[in-house]
Amino acid sequence: MTAEQTEAADPARVMFAYLGRRGPMSRFTLEAMQAARFLPDVAATAFVSRQNENFAALAEFGAHCVGVDTFQRGSGALLAAWRIPALRRTLAAEIRRHKIDVVIELMPHIWSPALTSVIRGTGARYATIVHDVSAHPGDATALVNSVLGMAAVQADRVITLSTAVTAQLRARRRVAPDKIMTLFLPDLTFGPPPARPPRATDAPLRLLFLGRIVPYKGLGLFVDAVETLRRNGIPVEAGVFGEGDISVERGRLQALGAETANQWLSDDEIAAVLARHDVVVVSHIEASQSAVIATAFGAGLPVIATPVGALPEQVAHGVTGLIAEAASAEALAATITRLALDPGLYRALCEGVRARRDQGSMQRFVHECSRIARE
Repeated sequence: MTAEQTEAADPARVMFAYLGRRGPMSRFTLEAMQAARFLPDVAATAFVSRQNENFAALAEFGAHCVGVDTFQRGSGALLAAWRIPALRRTLAAEIRRHKIDVVIELMPHIWSPALTSVIRGTGARYATIVHDVSAHPGDATALVNSVLGMAAVQADRVITLSTAVTAQLRARRRVAPDKIMTLFLPDLTFGPPPARPPRATDAPLRLLFLGRIVPYKGLGLFVDAVETLRRNGIPVEAGVFGEGDISVERGRLQALGAETANQWLSDDEIAAVLARHDVVVVSHIEASQSAVIATAFGAGLPVIATPVGALPEQVAHGVTGLIAEAASAEALAATITRLALDPGLYRALCEGVRARRDQGSMQRFVHECSRIARE
């Protein structure tokens, strides 16, 4: 029997673990499981919180979805800690039941340090994705960043989603360089991309700011840029969608006639918002990689982004989007102006996003992750 035949007959048994409740990684977990269905060399199981917003969809995987109770609010990290022993027992039993080769934690959880010894005790390997090395300004996860960082130290393999994060991780010297595997942030589809009619040349360019509204996401920078565009007579419309504090910018958004939904959005709501905008603007003033960019590409939309963190890695300038020359309102407005006034460029960027779909697919990501099981 050839090596290829052996691999097909004996698939890599991977458990994707995510104990969070909501956000991009909830969708990520679901799409990873869906992608694994199309990979004959991968047998996937999900280990997830029953409080996950996508748990009903994940439960459709039957025995290959293991649900455990965690908590609904941040205070539950301590108040519900009595559940950890049962969670450990369930994890060990399910790893043995499914003969798991590697447990890949898609995002470390506050309870993660209590799980690694259980995983190793079964003989399975433990890998974790490191999304951020340093806490983002204004992000509440900074309070537990040191605890989450323990997962990388304890892991057999550490996966990063950009070379920028890999470089930061190497600079910290807490993780052996040969343990790090640099992959990419796959597209998040939120359903099949809608068929988009050609954008009318005389129509305003519809700009979308999407995601949690926290200081490092640069909502103020986005609003500054839109105001500049309006003063310069550039036809644009703006939409701002996401949970967080917009009190500082609320009046300015109203004056611009921007559509706003200052709330947490369901998967269906995200898909609907993407379908009625032309381009996603990622106006971060600091960043690792961005799930918003992955979401835009999954919907077939080009991206305009600031040149911070790994954003220039995600957005191929002139191919799948445009990178502003600086993280400033002037540079961002100039970049948007270029796109608004050049319909041919817009069509080319949309085609560029479509052309790279396989390269950024979740199937490719899951296949790359499964290599850890065969090391």
